[in-house]
Formats: sequence, structure tokens, C-alpha cells
Amino acid sequence: MASAIIAITILAYRGLTISAAVERLLTTNFGEAVSVMGPVQQDTRTEQEIETLVNQLNTERTKLIRVVLQTEYICGVETEQLGRMDTAQLKVLLVQHPEWEAKVTSTDTLQLKQRVDDLSPICKHQAYISIDADGNLNLYEGKPAEENVIRTFFQLDVGTLESSLPDGVLEQLQEGIRVQDKDEYDSVISTFSDFAVDEKHRLLRNGG
Repeated sequence: MASAIIAITILAYRGLTISAAVERLLTTNFGEAVSVMGPVQQDTRTEQEIETLVNQLNTERTKLIRVVLQTEYICGVETEQLGRMDTAQLKVLLVQHPEWEAKVTSTDTLQLKQRVDDLSPICKHQAYISIDADGNLNLYEGKPAEENVIRTFFQLDVGTLESSLPDGVLEQLQEGIRVQDKDEYDSVISTFSDFAVDEKHRLLRNGG
């Protein structure tokens, strides 16, 4: 936190804009940045589990099953139609991707779900991190004024934040800080976790 504050203070002293200071803040290499979602666990799916899923689908094994893949990102969700598959193809797919959650949504539809520890392509173009009226640090799809909150991280100690950082940084956060990739996302969360009301979030960067 101290290094981030010093960096912003120096930039402000040199007459750079608050936006430039925040940009420098976001591109700082925080080695301790913690991923909120964490790594995807690679499990195995047993033959019995596969049979149970298949048996929930149409009992006429000659009919094709509609398969839908939903990808959940840190920010954003995408749905892809994988087409129709016969029972043999479906079993192969389930064996190849045990990390995908599988759910039968109707007698002829299987929904698969995977989680990706990244921003979706759409969010990379329009994701913002900002603070709401209650001091909560939120991830928004689109500008914060549109109030499309995707995720709430933690509540900030606004008083400490305002007194610790140069003038204008809080206003910049209220307007919204654009995050265009995972590194920027992690850097913002890691930096502002130092000002979290909840002690456990202040320890994120130190591995606590």
C-alpha cells in the first residue's frame, strides 16, 4: 500500500492528471495479487455418473441430444451451442471434460458449465471497478452509473481511503476504473483491499 501511495503522490506532485496516476497504479506489478475465483479443479467423472446423466435424457438412445456449453468468467457469461450428439459422442465429451459441470435441463438437453479465471471478451471492452454509495467495491459491466453490478468484493473504509490517497483518486474510483485484462483486475482488487473494512481482505496481499 505504501509503495502505491508514494507512486501516486509523486505523479501528482509532477503535475500529472489523476487518471494518469490511477493508470500507473493499475499497471503496478503486485506479485501478491490474489485471484478471486481461484484455479479450476480438474476432477474425474466416473462411468456411473455418466450413465446416470445419460439415463436422465431421452430413453430412446437413437435420438440426438442437444448440448449447450455455458462459460462463466470473472466478468460475463457466454453460451455456446455445441450441437446435437448421440449417446456415444456425449459420453466421450463427458470423459474428456470432467471439470465441466453437467446438468440435464430437459429430456433432450444437457447443459455443461465451465468457469474461466479471466474476463470475458465483452467485459474486456466494458468492465469497470467502482465504489457505490455504501462504500462497497463492485465490478460493473458497463459504466457504474448504469448500476449493472456483477460482483461485490468488500466494503471500503472510505475515510481512510480518502485521507491516504492524493486528492481526486476517490472521485476517479467513484466514476469507475476501467479494467481491460486479468492483471489490471487483480491489481485493483489487491490495492484497494488495503482499505477494506473487513480485516481478512486487508491481509490478501500478505497471504493472510
